[in-house]
Amino acid sequence: MRWILLTLLTALTLAAQPLTVAFAANVGYAAKDLVKAFETAHPGRKVRIILGSSGKLTAQIRHGAPYHLFLSADMNYPETLYETGFAVEPPRIYARGVLALFSRTPRDLSRGLHVLTEPSIRRIAVANPATAPYGRAAVEALRNAGLYDRIKSKLIFAESVSQTTAYALTAARP
Repeated sequence: MRWILLTLLTALTLAAQPLTVAFAANVGYAAKDLVKAFETAHPGRKVRIILGSSGKLTAQIRHGAPYHLFLSADMNYPETLYETGFAVEPPRIYARGVLALFSRTPRDLSRGLHVLTEPSIRRIAVANPATAPYGRAAVEALRNAGLYDRIKSKLIFAESVSQTTAYALTAARP
């Protein structure tokens, strides 16, 4: 009986606490809509959003960050967390992403990545490949296209996809 009461009290306490969800920056644009839909479906439940690169969020989890759910941009991070005992369930794919190439100024993007070799393009914002899966994918794509060595001096590394987008949209110089 004591066990049932303790379980019930724990469940009630957890239900009163907000859920803390760590969102990879690449899905940050959808976070508010997802939370709104969840809170509508579960009245009285609140969700706290934490945004960051998948690598940094993984490091935070390893150091005790109290996240209830982790939406990563790369399966490697949650798989490693699960394999090392930092997650209670195996990860599941919730979406598939793609790389995007865009510019504030009109460009002939039909040339694909080769447009990046144009002398008029002086800076290229990319998420940090050490912590952001999309950064890793971008560098891999540039290497596969044989362009990385030609344009690496133009690269500006941001902490996440969100910061990369901000750099590109504002032409910020770190």
